[in-house]
Order: sequence, then C-alpha cells, then structure tokens
Amino acid sequence: MTPIKERRKFMRISTSLEAEYWAKGPSLRSGQAQVFNFSREGLGIHLSDPVGRGEHVDLNLKVPGDNVPIFATAEVTWTKPEEASLKAGAGVRFVSIKPLDLARLLDFVYSRWLGGVRGAL
Repeated sequence: MTPIKERRKFMRISTSLEAEYWAKGPSLRSGQAQVFNFSREGLGIHLSDPVGRGEHVDLNLKVPGDNVPIFATAEVTWTKPEEASLKAGAGVRFVSIKPLDLARLLDFVYSRWLGGVRGAL
C-alpha cells in the first residue's frame, strides 16, 4: 500500500467556534457552521448544508466573550460528508480577512491551545 502524502503546509490547532456561512457560488446555501480546527491559512468546519469545492463562502465567526463577530471570506478546498452528524465537513482557505480580525482569531485560538497545553503538564 502506498503511503498517503501529507499535503498540509501548516499545523492544525483544534478549536471550537460557532459560525454562520453564506455560499456565493452555484449552491447559494447558507446556515450554521461549527469550526473544529484552525491553521494559518484557513479552517476545518462542519456545515449544516453542504457547499461545493471551489465555492466562496462569507463567514461570520462568533468568538466566545467577544460581542463583535469576525468576518471573513474563504474558498472551500475540500468537502466530505459526515455520516454520524449528518453535516458536511469542509476545509476552507481564507481569501479575505482583515488583519485585526485575523489577530483576534489567532489570539482566541492560541489562548485556548496554550491553556490545553498547560493543563496537560
């Protein structure tokens, strides 16, 4: 069996964020999303209604403890149906996000990750 080549360029950090999304492509779907990981270029998310690979989606990310949502546009780079949750898994790559919003997102994810690392010690 041939080993699968790792295509990821950046480390993934597990996180949990609620979001809303609106597809701008042919599906024109929208709904609720759950972010399950973060990387330098994008997110791993579960979508309430599947969106096609290559479509752009507008995201409204809700950071716990912060009243101002983070807005971003991202391209769907992969999709996979999730049988147990009946939600579609997807990877999205940021196309547009304001530097301040990215810094706020990084701060949230990093503080959660650092808290988990310290708790494991």
